[in-house]
Amino acid sequence: MRVARAILFGFDRRVIVGAVRVVIVDETPKVILYEGDPFLPMPVPPGWDAKAVLAYGQERPYRADEGLLELAGALSKGEGAS
Repeated sequence: MRVARAILFGFDRRVIVGAVRVVIVDETPKVILYEGDPFLPMPVPPGWDAKAVLAYGQERPYRADEGLLELAGALSKGEGAS
C-alpha cells in the first residue's frame, strides 16, 4: 500500500481543478469522483515526474440504462431532441 498525489485537470487538460491524496492498494484507481464529476487517468504532462504524481482528466458523465440514454455533451443552438 502506498499514498500518491493525484492532480485533477479540467476538460481542456490545461487547468488544474484540484489535487487529492490517493491510497493505492494494488493498482491506481480507474476513476476518481471529485465534487460529483468523474476524472479518468491521463498521461502526466511533459516535464512532470510521473513517479511522484498521478494525472487525471475530467470527463463528461454518461449513462446507458434500459430505455434511457444520456447525452455526453451539449447540443448546438438550433438542435433539439424530437
